[in-house]
Amino acid sequence: EAVARAIAGSELPVVSAIGHETDFTIADFVADLRAPTPSAAAELITEAQHTVTEDLANLMHRLERATRFQLLQVRQRWSRLPASRTESRVAQLIRRLEQRLDDLAGRVEQRAHEHLRALRKKCDGLSATVLRHDPRQLLGQSRQRLAAGRAHIELAITHRLHESAVARGGLDARLNALSPLAVLERGYALVHDEAGRVVRDAAELKSGAQVTTRVSRGSFSSRVESIRVELNKSDAEKNDEADAGKSDVRKSRTGKKK
Repeated sequence: EAVARAIAGSELPVVSAIGHETDFTIADFVADLRAPTPSAAAELITEAQHTVTEDLANLMHRLERATRFQLLQVRQRWSRLPASRTESRVAQLIRRLEQRLDDLAGRVEQRAHEHLRALRKKCDGLSATVLRHDPRQLLGQSRQRLAAGRAHIELAITHRLHESAVARGGLDARLNALSPLAVLERGYALVHDEAGRVVRDAAELKSGAQVTTRVSRGSFSSRVESIRVELNKSDAEKNDEADAGKSDVRKSRTGKKK
């Protein structure tokens, strides 16, 4: 609708030449002239120049015939007059006719040039308008914008993939650092009891219990033959405090008996 209103409101004549004639468009009904193709539009625009040339040739031909007819009539009238008088009058009339013919030819030529200049200017304007709205030119511009957008998208995707790869590498490194398998790679092992629970304290096991040991590459089953419990510092201090308390209780009981 916006295109149709622009065409209808244009001060310059508009030729609609969509091409291929798949169907009619609104522009075909509001334009000053419709052509089936852009080439046909150019021919219609330049046809006016040839029409002016033909009209000018027809006018010259009519003027020539009218002049001949006038000369014929004058010759017939003067044939009845005396020769001397006829010659002077014929010469005078011929001079006037020649002058009038020159004036008419000058005026016709001037009008023809002015009309041709106006038509040429109008044709140049219409040609420029047609070229500005040439579908091939618009398609080329659209293809350039599409190629630029595609390059921009590809660059953004490449940049995003690079960022994702860097972030994934950092996450992989953190996961490997926190992974129990990385600990196993350093020579440590995971021990599971018969119920599948991780054994963190040797006191949780009994002699003869079946355990499964997971190492970096595979696992194996074994049976517990002996258990040795090692107390950490806090447990040792608690035991020392407990032993000291028991000793104090024994001393107090001994004192009472005495």
